Amino acid sequence: MLPYRSLTTPFEQEKYLNRFESLYDEMAKAGFTWATLYENYEEHQYMSDSMLEVPHAMYTEIKNATRAVDAIYIKTYKMIKENPSIMHRLGIPIMLWDLLLEDQSKRFSYFTRYDFIASVHGLKVIEANTDTPVGLVEADIAQNRLANVHQVENPNEGINRLVKEAWDQVIKDYQIRSSDTLYFTAANWHDEDKLTAKYLMQHYPQNADYIPLEEIEVRKDGVYDPSGNQIHFLYRLYPLEYFLHEKSGTGESIGEQFLVNVLEGKVKLINPPQALMMQSKAVLSLITEKKKEWYTRGEQEIIERYFLRTYDDQAGLYSYVKKPVLGREGGGITVVENNHILDQDLDYYQDQQMVYQEYYPMPSQTIDTWDGPYTGRLLIGSHTMNGEPAGLFFRVGEYITGNLSMFVGFTIMK
Repeated sequence: MLPYRSLTTPFEQEKYLNRFESLYDEMAKAGFTWATLYENYEEHQYMSDSMLEVPHAMYTEIKNATRAVDAIYIKTYKMIKENPSIMHRLGIPIMLWDLLLEDQSKRFSYFTRYDFIASVHGLKVIEANTDTPVGLVEADIAQNRLANVHQVENPNEGINRLVKEAWDQVIKDYQIRSSDTLYFTAANWHDEDKLTAKYLMQHYPQNADYIPLEEIEVRKDGVYDPSGNQIHFLYRLYPLEYFLHEKSGTGESIGEQFLVNVLEGKVKLINPPQALMMQSKAVLSLITEKKKEWYTRGEQEIIERYFLRTYDDQAGLYSYVKKPVLGREGGGITVVENNHILDQDLDYYQDQQMVYQEYYPMPSQTIDTWDGPYTGRLLIGSHTMNGEPAGLFFRVGEYITGNLSMFVGFTIMK
């Protein structure tokens, strides 16, 4: 368990709530409005005002692990493209295959988050969020203000510079001219996605405009904004596979037409469509299966060090995490230890292909909440911008890290 700084010693709930409300208002003005979340008819605390103290050696190792894991994902992407018949293993709808296998020289993802657990056997990556990663606003805006409140060093300082450098690479790779407009979109009702998209837009150095997903016009000859301007470049914080189910008010399959326009090059997406391919958790089972076939000796050592064994079936595992390959926010997951179910979510994604990942317990971690100290399980998110480690995002929750797991700031232990 990491040590943590507290602002609530001794804990007095009324004082805590007053201070939290003041901090919430400050965060909201800066662009972080989901420090609390309303779900199941109840207000939940999402941000803790504690401050984790991370040893410098651990911080360095997370950055090293992030670079190493990203390199394995780059190699795996290359091997999948060279072996397209393996696409059926990824659990991705067939209608998307041509789009994902399209030749392109760009990165499969410019904005990514790898999730790690600090196990007794060292850091282990449990999944990659390559398609539509969030947590950036927390890692920059919220983290900076929490560090100011605690009067400690902010290790994530400079994340916005790396975001801008990633955009510079996108401009180069997509050949976006200074006269072109890059549109940013998300479901407008979803504050986290909308404000994350706007955060990224703030750091884009050329012409940019935000358009709610609901206002995009999809035609057979392209994609347009409400004023009739054609959209040639689009950053979308919306899962690619969700477009398959989008219908117009009259029942037309506008999502499928949107994807046809992407395939025909009428609109170019960021992250690229290939980001969905690499987000499939079946990629982890391929890495396990092809370890000796696809990877060099040095790469095999990285896999053994940072990756958990993952299979397409239970494979004799007695302790495992069963995951839907395209599940999100902890949906559809079952956690099993010694053949005993510790936790499960059966509400979502049960119709998807599953993988079975070796179970390593997440470490316990205590943080402050408005109900007093809470001890949960720590998950470490590590963002990359164009492959460069760009900031950590810590959450504390239950066995399954869902959308109500609490974000907490961190600093480097002196």
